[in-house]
Amino acid sequence: MNGIGGSAMKLVFSVILVLVVGACVPAPSEVRETAPEIVTLELEEEIDDIEDDSAALPATIQPNVVREGRIGKIDIEGLTPLEVSFEFHNIGQTPMGVYGKAILSDYLGNQVEEIAIKPFGVQSGQVAQVKLSSRWGFQKPGIYLLQITLEIDLDALVSKSLAFRIAPISLPLSPSQNLEGEELYTIPQKPVNWGITRIQAPLAWQTTHGADNIIVAVIDSGVDSNIPELDRSMWVNQDEIPDNGVDDDENGYIDDIHGWDFQDNDNSSLSGTSLHWHGTFVASIIAAWPTEGGIVGVAPGVKIMDIRILDSEGRFKQRNWKPFINAIDYAVDNGARIINLSIYADGKMPSSFKKAIQRAYKNGVIIVGITGNDGKSQVYYPGKYNYVIAVSATNFNDQLASFSNYGDEVAVTAPGYLITSLTHGGSPATMSGTSYAGPHVSGILALILSVNPQLTAAEALALLEKSVADLGEQGHDRQFGYGLIDAYRSVTRTSQ
Repeated sequence: MNGIGGSAMKLVFSVILVLVVGACVPAPSEVRETAPEIVTLELEEEIDDIEDDSAALPATIQPNVVREGRIGKIDIEGLTPLEVSFEFHNIGQTPMGVYGKAILSDYLGNQVEEIAIKPFGVQSGQVAQVKLSSRWGFQKPGIYLLQITLEIDLDALVSKSLAFRIAPISLPLSPSQNLEGEELYTIPQKPVNWGITRIQAPLAWQTTHGADNIIVAVIDSGVDSNIPELDRSMWVNQDEIPDNGVDDDENGYIDDIHGWDFQDNDNSSLSGTSLHWHGTFVASIIAAWPTEGGIVGVAPGVKIMDIRILDSEGRFKQRNWKPFINAIDYAVDNGARIINLSIYADGKMPSSFKKAIQRAYKNGVIIVGITGNDGKSQVYYPGKYNYVIAVSATNFNDQLASFSNYGDEVAVTAPGYLITSLTHGGSPATMSGTSYAGPHVSGILALILSVNPQLTAAEALALLEKSVADLGEQGHDRQFGYGLIDAYRSVTRTSQ
């Protein structure tokens, strides 16, 4: 996201005044509270645009008139974008014009940004609620100071500051973190991927953020297991002794600690030919553990089995069908409960591949597929198979994304437009595609199984489908299937 952790963000703002008008004040020494009248004004570019002429600034500064104001409560209302609000109280005897600036500094005193506060008028006895909204998000964890300084009719200054802390994303059921500034006003970091919030994953984390005995096999272009967000999320084959050159568990694969690279036919996606970013991106949507960057998966507590079949360009060739079949069998034989297939083909797949999908299904493995990215009324294979959960993609407005294929086989839909996740090396990126809708579904299914690992694949899918938000036509339809997935509802229903 632009501006996260930056030191030179450009900010624009709008100012909204909520004026709390009290009763007439008979004398400065006698102020009585009454039920206030609330008047809301949106400030235009010029003060003269205020319709009530009495609210305009006096043409000249009148002598011997008490002009006094103070800044009340300051709040940080949001981080994406950065939203600040504060109260200004006109406790003087005459209307006044106010303008100023807000300066944001880090804990070392380095200025991060200066935000101009355009002039506004405030009547005597009124309270103005002023809101500043940035164009960019600001989410870098740390301790900050917001200093608001206002000038009153050019002859007085008032100032107030708020020390606050941005805390990194925390998982409610994980051990608490010892962070500086525990006593400060604190704003929690928000997940950078809007899809995480849209499917209500943070609410689901109150019940579970995923169990480490639930394994999701990502059959894709390989996963960068070295990045901090995925390092702790990788499946570890406990029956294999690392790097001893022996097939300890006798599964036919030597030293397969995190999975197998069927592209290079070795035990690690990080050796041999270079990785394409796609697999890491998908795995991070499912199970990235939160760090200061704000990237977090749907189910950060579950484990990722890394199974690579795509080459360094993210391509699949005809000669790769046999390795693809072996990859599915590997996932099934080594304990995966879910297989994520963010892959599609616009032609029919070999019968031997279909049989591998059937074997996985009969062994109780949930297979999540996608519809395709051509915007057509056609679901591509393997999502077209009855044994695969076909997922279409939505945009910010819960509409079918323009690129998303659709059809009778669609089971559910999930966010897939402008999804932010991690690429190999740990760099964040924002991409669109049904490939990124599918992992949201895999993540929720992993949460469901974390709550009740005894569920069958059919039972878990039924819980998922009963917990959706219905979009489009009532009931199942060709664009959204049963509807938009919901992690909180799914987990809550599973817990009952």
